This record gives sequence, C-alpha cells and structure tokens, in this order.
Amino acid sequence: MVSTTQPKYQIIELDPDTNTKLKLYLFKNVQNVEMIRDNIIHGVWKCTGIKPGLIIDPFQVAVAANKAVLDEKRDAMVTRSVYTEILYNLSATKNISQSLLKFGIHKDMHILFCFLVTEDQDTSSEIIPKIEGEMCSMKDLSKFTSFEETKHVYKLNHLKGNERLLDLIVSKMATKAFVTH
Repeated sequence: MVSTTQPKYQIIELDPDTNTKLKLYLFKNVQNVEMIRDNIIHGVWKCTGIKPGLIIDPFQVAVAANKAVLDEKRDAMVTRSVYTEILYNLSATKNISQSLLKFGIHKDMHILFCFLVTEDQDTSSEIIPKIEGEMCSMKDLSKFTSFEETKHVYKLNHLKGNERLLDLIVSKMATKAFVTH
C-alpha cells in the first residue's frame, strides 16, 4: 500500500553550485525552547530556529539561505556560521545583533526549523525527534505569520494589504548591502 500523505516538511533546491537544499519544518507549542536555543547557539545542532511570525512564505527563507551558502562558499560571510548568516540575511538591517534578536528564537512557542542538506549531511533526522512540540505542515505557515509585525520589521507600515509584501521584503533583503532602508 502506498502512502498518500504529504511530508510535513518542505525541501527547496538552492543554487546548483552549492549542491545544497533547504529543508524546513514548522512546529507549534514547543515546550523545550531553552534547550533548543542553547543547542543552536552553541553549535551543537546544525540548524537555524526562526520565528515563523516574521516569515510570510518559504521563499523568503530560501533567498536568505541561498545567499548564506553562497557567501560561505566565497568565504564572504558577515557572521560566524552559515546558520546565523541565514538570520542575518532575513533582515533588512545590517545590524547583526538586531537581526539575530528579531528573527531568532527566544521564548517563542512556535519555531520554523531550517536545515541545510547536502549529499553528505542531513542532521534533521537526528534533531527533529528531540523537539517537544507539534509538527505542522508547511502549508500552515501563514497561520503563524503576523503580517502587521512583519510590515513593521521591514518598515512597510504604509502598505495597505499584503499582496506585494513578499516581493517588497525580498527586495529589501537583497538590497540591504547597497541601500539604507
């Protein structure tokens, strides 16, 4: 019998030169946030924990992760690890601390996990079982998104509606090296 259930995670191909894929998992009601945060900060876990409230679409994370792996390959990262580089790239600001605080997890009960997967490495199967929370389908991401907070973080408060929000956010992320928003 063939299973017809879709996996709850999402895989996105990144730049072919990196031979890397992005693997995303969404969790709600996570009970062991402090342990997760400590493991990520101290490099025990090779992943990123992101506040899903500031993510309107997986493409937003894919853009940040793609830039991070390309910068790692070119030895041009701004932060110390490719995983913090993803958080930095999600932000429209050049302030590293502010980027990590806004997009990283702290006491958040909902977490979007981001793994970089290559032919040689996929740590998700070791880490995901240690998450004490309820895994959700990535299709449910918009249920966790705070559009008003996201507009505020990206300084798009003037925008009425959300129809162009993803395009504007990705543009701000991509141009932060050249423009002060």
